[in-house]
Amino acid sequence: MRRVLLVVGLVILAAGIQPISAIYVPQSRREFMNAVAAGGRGTKMEKITVDRNLAEIYSVLKKRSSPCLDVEVRRTGYVGYTERSLSDYNPTLKMVGKNKVEFALQVVHRPRAVGEVTAPGGLYIMAADLKWLGKNRTEVTLYRSSIGFKQITNSVRQWASGEDADCPKMK
Repeated sequence: MRRVLLVVGLVILAAGIQPISAIYVPQSRREFMNAVAAGGRGTKMEKITVDRNLAEIYSVLKKRSSPCLDVEVRRTGYVGYTERSLSDYNPTLKMVGKNKVEFALQVVHRPRAVGEVTAPGGLYIMAADLKWLGKNRTEVTLYRSSIGFKQITNSVRQWASGEDADCPKMK
C-alpha cells in the first residue's frame, strides 16, 4: 500500500512540475508587447489619444516615474510563520527620436516565484509607446497586465492626459 501511495504521489508531483517549466516569461520589452498584442491571458492593450504635446508628456513621465514608480515595497505577514517579501519596481523611460517615447515598468519579486526566469530588471507589468501625431496630439498605446496594477495604469493614463494625479499606492 505504501508503495502505491508513493508512486501516486510521484506521478502527481511530476504532473504538477511539468506546467511550471512551460511558463513563458517575456525577456524583453518587445516580447512583452508582442505577447500582450497577441491577446495573452491576463493582459490588455489599449490606445488613447491625448491633446498634449509629446515633449510635455515625456517631461511629466520623467518627473513622476522615479519618485512614484521606482520604489521597493516590503511586506511581512504571518501565515503560520513570519513571511517577508519584497517587490522592487523599475521604470524605464526614453525618448526615441523626436516623435516617439518608450516607457516600461518591471518588478522583481523576492523571493521569486517557482519556475520564474525573469529578464534583467524583472517581470514586465506595463509598457507604453507614445507617438506624436502633430498639432499637440499624442497617441499612447498601453500594454499591460489586466490583473492588479489598476492604480498604476490609472496614474500613467492621468499623467499622459495632463491630469494631476497622486502617486499610485504600490502593492
